[in-house]
Amino acid sequence: MKYIGKKIIVGIIVLIVVLIGGFAAWMLVPASAGSMLRSTVVVEQKVWQEVCVDGKPLLYFDAAEGDTVLVGVTANRDSAVHRQLMAGCWLNGYTAIPLCRGRVVTAFKPAQQLPKVKDDSTIVRLCRASIAEQARRLHSQQTELKYYLRVHGVQDNGYQAIAGMASHIDMIYKDVQRAGRLLDSVASEHRHRFVLRTAVSYTAVYSNDSGRVARTPLNVLSIGKKRQTITLQTTDATTPDGVSALHTLLWNCDKERDIRAVGYPGLGESGLESDTIQPVIVPGRRLSGARHDLPRVLVSDGAPVFTAKGQFMGIVAGGSIVKDW
Repeated sequence: MKYIGKKIIVGIIVLIVVLIGGFAAWMLVPASAGSMLRSTVVVEQKVWQEVCVDGKPLLYFDAAEGDTVLVGVTANRDSAVHRQLMAGCWLNGYTAIPLCRGRVVTAFKPAQQLPKVKDDSTIVRLCRASIAEQARRLHSQQTELKYYLRVHGVQDNGYQAIAGMASHIDMIYKDVQRAGRLLDSVASEHRHRFVLRTAVSYTAVYSNDSGRVARTPLNVLSIGKKRQTITLQTTDATTPDGVSALHTLLWNCDKERDIRAVGYPGLGESGLESDTIQPVIVPGRRLSGARHDLPRVLVSDGAPVFTAKGQFMGIVAGGSIVKDW
């Protein structure tokens, strides 16, 4: 019995040593170039402002100017959506366990501050003022465009472009008019509760194991302690096939100066951004503190950064390399 007991103890010790060795090897083995590229993902953030009545969105608006002006109140949500593309990376949830479960880390972008308005009558008044201002401006534009189309013919240079613009203005005008009717339908009754609210949605855009572009919605898990990063997760808590999840090291690599980032050229740059471009590895240098010299047009916020040996350091956020998740 003593011999069997010793064998069991030795077996347990060997198992522990093997597990520790495997963990150490997993932590120390750097990411290959292929793994670095497969670890990245494009994160699409959509933000819009809502005018809610009894907890349900009724109208939408583009922005606010202080506490006294709502800009672009409309009945069409799509016209009030602000779309932004950022880089991100798949990340294991625990340092010691290779378990990703669809987690994505990217840079945190705070939404615009809403007006500090709480009473129903003020919200209704701000909505009416925005609708009236838009209606006047759009009606004036309609009048000018109708005059142009009436005195010019289809053979004139630019006629089709002007006609398309007129059709677009008409569509916006109808949305604004519909917003006025919706507001009138509830504002006349005093038992409704009006609230301004910001809504945000996230979507992961990546290449699956077949090489095709795939899209999957994301939920918010947490925001970093310093509000520099945000951790998201696929709605079904699964990691897509074909991607490579990163892990946070137990030690920091602050002394490493030669760095590599995986970015999407033009991502987040007005006129250049696209969610279907392929990632590239961009060399750079770590400067004093957490700063870097990576070019913004090639490496957007949220892009993962590695040492020259392929060890994960953090992500880009506001010109720095951070990992506050």
